[in-house]
Amino acid sequence: PASLPSQVEQTLDSCPRYVCKLSTGVGKSSLVRYMFNVDPQKIDVAHDRAGDADIELEYESSDNPRFILHDSKGFEAGSSTNWDKVDRFLRRCQAYPELSRRIHAI
Repeated sequence: PASLPSQVEQTLDSCPRYVCKLSTGVGKSSLVRYMFNVDPQKIDVAHDRAGDADIELEYESSDNPRFILHDSKGFEAGSSTNWDKVDRFLRRCQAYPELSRRIHAI
C-alpha cells in the first residue's frame, strides 16, 4: 500500500550489490528445501556428497504455489557439462512466448 514506503532505494544505497557464489556440496538444495518448504521427498538433499539436482524438474512450495523453483547441480572448475545444460535450459525458457513459463530470477 501507499502508506508502506519502499525500502529498495535505501537498501541499494547501502549495499548496491549482493554476490553469493556457492560450490558443489555446500547446501544449495537444502537451503531451497527449508526456505521454500519444498517436500523433502521431492528434492535431492545430499548431506555427504554433491546432490543430483535436475534443472528440468519444477519444485512448488506448499506455502506459495505461485513460486516455482528449479535446482541445478553446482558448477565445478574446469567442467562445462552442467553449465551447458543450464545455459540450454535458460535459453529455451527465455524463448517461451508466455511470460508464466519464463524464468524470472536466478
